[in-house]
Amino acid sequence: MKMQPVLVERIWGGRRLADILGKTLPPDARIGESWELADHPNGRSRVADGPLAGQTLREVLERHGLEILGRAPPARAWAARFGLLVKFIDASDRLSVQVHPDDAYASAHVPGPNTDAARESGKTECWIVIHAEPGAWLVSGLRPGTTRDRFAEAARKGGLEELLAQRPVKAGDFVWVPAGTVHAIGPGIVLAEVQQNSDLTYRVYDWGRVGLDGKPRQTHLREALECIRFAGDPARQGDAAASPAPAGGRGKTSDETGLVIDHLVDSAAFSLSRIVLDRRPWAADTRGSCVALVVLAGKARLATGDGQTAIRAGDTILVPADAKEYALEQPERLTVLAAAPPGKAPQR
Repeated sequence: MKMQPVLVERIWGGRRLADILGKTLPPDARIGESWELADHPNGRSRVADGPLAGQTLREVLERHGLEILGRAPPARAWAARFGLLVKFIDASDRLSVQVHPDDAYASAHVPGPNTDAARESGKTECWIVIHAEPGAWLVSGLRPGTTRDRFAEAARKGGLEELLAQRPVKAGDFVWVPAGTVHAIGPGIVLAEVQQNSDLTYRVYDWGRVGLDGKPRQTHLREALECIRFAGDPARQGDAAASPAPAGGRGKTSDETGLVIDHLVDSAAFSLSRIVLDRRPWAADTRGSCVALVVLAGKARLATGDGQTAIRAGDTILVPADAKEYALEQPERLTVLAAAPPGKAPQR
């Protein structure tokens, strides 16, 4: 199922999702996010073509859940609310400095309907940089020695920028952002974001900027201080995104002529691999669960037992569990992400 995204205007957005990924954008709008695969009350992507065209992901899961998700426990847990939210982000200006809560904090502190479909989870995410202008940077974490008290004082009185761990980035970089990490995307960056299906964000600092309404945007310092993991803080019980590898990555599992597979994430929230192909076909088993394919560059033909479809940069396709096998044929400088439930992303 090729997906039709939800486009979101942001004050820091731009027009490069059209230039780089071929997205059709509304005129005169600063589009900051394209929600490629989303089953969230704030945005639900729809099937773009085929017999299910026009249906939201939620509608498809309600009618064909077992066929899409599979019967294994990690995948079936996504039936009430899909476990992934996949985005493309165009940061023409700096995003706010922010933090996301973990599962335990979201469960204890975020009010809402007591149903799996409506309840917010925590938000662990990762970024894969697609385009970065010279000098591009982002914030990932805090400088060594930053304490909770020092951070709180700097946030209230000024000087917070001095505590942020800023790093340069280039196209192809992978950044792991577990819940509790202070972070911000700098200007001149287009990236893919794979995250838990949550829209919980606590803004700490916004560079003195005003919103689309001309007023300063709201900050959430109290909540942020309760969520940030400072050096030495233990992981909270019940955090489904906790990963034993601080960097998130697992390293290359295939490195051959025309085929490179980087197994990037295998957390309790989701798993993710990056496949790079050029003029060499490749096939994988769904391993009893759905797989989301996010095309970052190039083109190919995606084949399953039900047929074939052309894919190119900017496309996001949900391969159902019942497909059992999928193949990428005739790839030309193809880079594609494969996101799946925990332990299900391809590794070879």
